[in-house]
Amino acid sequence: MSADKKKSIILKILKYLGITFVVIIGLLFLTPIIFADKIKEQIKKTANEKLSAELNYSDVSVSFFHHFPSLTLTLSDLNLNGSAPYAKEKFITAKEVSFGINVASLVFSKTVKIDQIYLSDSFINVKVNPAGEANYNIYKSSKPSDPKDSTETALKLERIEILNSKIIYDDQSTKVHFDAFGFNYLGKGDLNKSVFDLYSKAKIEKLNVIYEDEPYLMNKKVDADLITKVNVNSLSFFFQQNNLKINQLVVDFKGKFDFLKDGYNMDFVIKSENSKLNDVFTAFPPKYVTWLSKTELKGNTNLLLTLKGDYIASQNIAPELDLDVKIDSGFVNYNKSAFPVSNLNLDVKTKVPNLNPDLADIDAKNLSLNINKDYLKSKFHVVGVNTPNIDAELKAKIDLGKLMSALGIPDIVLKGNLDGDAVVNGKFDQKTGFSQKRKEQLILKMVI
Repeated sequence: MSADKKKSIILKILKYLGITFVVIIGLLFLTPIIFADKIKEQIKKTANEKLSAELNYSDVSVSFFHHFPSLTLTLSDLNLNGSAPYAKEKFITAKEVSFGINVASLVFSKTVKIDQIYLSDSFINVKVNPAGEANYNIYKSSKPSDPKDSTETALKLERIEILNSKIIYDDQSTKVHFDAFGFNYLGKGDLNKSVFDLYSKAKIEKLNVIYEDEPYLMNKKVDADLITKVNVNSLSFFFQQNNLKINQLVVDFKGKFDFLKDGYNMDFVIKSENSKLNDVFTAFPPKYVTWLSKTELKGNTNLLLTLKGDYIASQNIAPELDLDVKIDSGFVNYNKSAFPVSNLNLDVKTKVPNLNPDLADIDAKNLSLNINKDYLKSKFHVVGVNTPNIDAELKAKIDLGKLMSALGIPDIVLKGNLDGDAVVNGKFDQKTGFSQKRKEQLILKMVI
């Protein structure tokens, strides 16, 4: 083949590529203009037909370039009110909300199909009053008598993305409150099916969890990679593969959550294996943060937490909480104490049926530690909190003042020497004292 012929072929190819490129660019600009009125009209119609709450926004635009390559309709400065009894209060506000449009549906169908939703700089404010009435019930269900939904816009979601947002959940019926700041979320799945797998990635800069006005998590960072099976018909969520990172603690989270008529059913399993003792405490409630900043912690831990059963507040029914904790070769030194705790080993199983402390069952098969040559070895089984039944064995030769100095436990002061062997079996009453069945030699010199 001659050089001139090769050159001619190359020029033709470049020409056709150039024409194709110009056509594509032209379509990117012209398609939103041609179909803008149709999209805007049907989105507005859908909102009026499907939403029972007031919706307002300052501007609307259609473009390929806002979330390229998706064709999106974007509502600016969106305000969506909640459902009764919060109809006058904001449920969702956002700088921008964009709806991804299936382009093929514009050309080949009378239905405009929305397959993506994007929220940026949004504030989602969820409220539930003491009677259980929530502000998120804004979606109108179709009447049974309607032979066919008249809406010309179909919600066939495959992607949900939330950027730089804030969520506040305040449930006065269950006394649960949480805040999520710097919330970023990406969810993918065939969300139009009644049962589907939702693949999610979420990051939270600051998470606060409060239950009955008691803070459990404050200013915690969360990084989550989740797979959740969702059953829309039964309002059931099955957490299949969920890796979470709370500050420095990596946990595996699996379980199931079902909505009941008057409450919830839950079956959660949270596990952390071969974690560092210091990483565990980074996920603890805020009152431990100051202590941790002054404490050197070493050692390996295994944690297993389960929460299983119904939660029905009106019938005083709550799930059972089980917590298994193991610590191996632990080291604790608070505020650079001259007498650090070493060889800390712990194996304890705790059960709290119906989340009732009076029914708590704490079985510590091993609790042992050293301070230099001093030692403490014990095992105990405690049932109940107010008048606990205690079965314990203790061997110790230790200076309690040194122990308290190394641990730095607030609001507790112990002094003196604990020296001897003891076996205790009985019930302790705060008013009448210890009524024990059996006691061996105990030499105890202690000042509180």
